[in-house]
Amino acid sequence: MSSTPIALLDQSWEKIKAAILNPGGNPLPEEQMVVLHRVTSLAKIIDRHPIDRSALAIHMAKYPDISRRTAGRDLYMARELNVSYHSFNYDFWHNWLISDIVDQIQSAKARGDMRSWSAGHANLIKVIGDRVPEEKDPKLVEKHTFLIQINNIKGTPTIDTREIDSYPPDVLKQISDSIYTEITEEDAREIFKT
Repeated sequence: MSSTPIALLDQSWEKIKAAILNPGGNPLPEEQMVVLHRVTSLAKIIDRHPIDRSALAIHMAKYPDISRRTAGRDLYMARELNVSYHSFNYDFWHNWLISDIVDQIQSAKARGDMRSWSAGHANLIKVIGDRVPEEKDPKLVEKHTFLIQINNIKGTPTIDTREIDSYPPDVLKQISDSIYTEITEEDAREIFKT
């Protein structure tokens, strides 16, 4: 029975799915069906008891005729074949979904099925979603505060670069005009005195 768990892992997932959905006409051998029932039972236990030691103790109490090594292999397969609530990897699933949709788009284009190709692009846009706006790190901004002083005849205003995004457009225009305005020699002498 040591080769049975490996043989079940080597089965295609379509056969395993067919065996679960239609136990009467299942394509798996009887030995693998026994292992599949144990693994499915253990996957349900893992959802309620995510700690491996607890799940194995319950599993071995439910199936007293199996060894600890077999129970360990069942646990490995339960984690591989059945995604539990505690081990769901969203990033892996999301990347797999994007890859699958891209494969479908490429096959639809190769077949010349433009309707499926277009639907695939619409699905890809839904899956990828909008870009998440990046928030400014407040601690980074606090560490690096830059103040700009503009020397002008009317005064020397100080502009905080953290707040420049909040200035209205007309104030920004006044600032840029005051920075790039031509001055006379008399204005320059006045600025150097201050």
